[in-house]
Amino acid sequence: MACRTISTGWKKPLPSTSQKLLRTDELGYGRTDTAMQLTILGSGTCAAVVQRSMAAYHLRIGGHDILLDIGDGAMRRMLEAGLAYRDISAIFISHFHIDHIADLVSFLWASTYTTQFDRSEPLDIFGPTGLKKWYTGMAAVHGEWLLETRFPVRLHEIGEQSITYAGARVTTLPMQHSVPVNGYRFEHAGRTFVYSGDTGPCENLIELSRSADVLLIECAFPNEKQALDYHMRPQDVGRVAEEAGVKKVILTHMYPECEGVDLIAQCRSTGMAVIEIAEDLERFVI
Repeated sequence: MACRTISTGWKKPLPSTSQKLLRTDELGYGRTDTAMQLTILGSGTCAAVVQRSMAAYHLRIGGHDILLDIGDGAMRRMLEAGLAYRDISAIFISHFHIDHIADLVSFLWASTYTTQFDRSEPLDIFGPTGLKKWYTGMAAVHGEWLLETRFPVRLHEIGEQSITYAGARVTTLPMQHSVPVNGYRFEHAGRTFVYSGDTGPCENLIELSRSADVLLIECAFPNEKQALDYHMRPQDVGRVAEEAGVKKVILTHMYPECEGVDLIAQCRSTGMAVIEIAEDLERFVI
């Protein structure tokens, strides 16, 4: 089954996650304890626009709440989506460009100093090689408190490997970008979800996406843009998805040049049939 949107768009906040999201679609399924659930917190880029915050996504998996990137606006979008930042158990960072990590300091500050907030559970942060050096440098800028939070912050540098987290098999492969980038593949309860991070077309992207139920993939510019090494266009997405046998694609990380362009039609020109464009505060059951 393909995942289905259970919100109507960024202008309408989602219900609190303390409520049971049992709404079903015409295919007869809804939220379950075993289903992965994706919420779009930021479908944008470094270009500031009202309707799209910078890259950030919430994934509920195996009873755990995790973030995929945490760009500027992620904290506010979490509140608008009815998600509690105190429940986040892990953050998977694709790379260290600011539009993917800008709200991390705010998240850690709020998690440490919010009144009557007493977090003791560890926070796991996963990222490419260089994560520990980058985090230490961030502490040098923002203060030693980052090294002395009231709860354990565990840093994990991961590359081309598979790990188990929250009962899911998580596979990481390096993508093609101007800096090191991790793409992530989550396999849980018979379903597969892939997040590309920033990348251009590459063999690792195809391999990571193989037979995925849902591929959340950057689509930075329309087809009219000349071919890029470090970002994707709809025709690039379509070719990757078709070769990898992806069942459904969600386009995200779109620059303003994409506004007003029929990205779905441009993507379908390669044969892809099931495509959605991410909007902030949309939610998908995978």
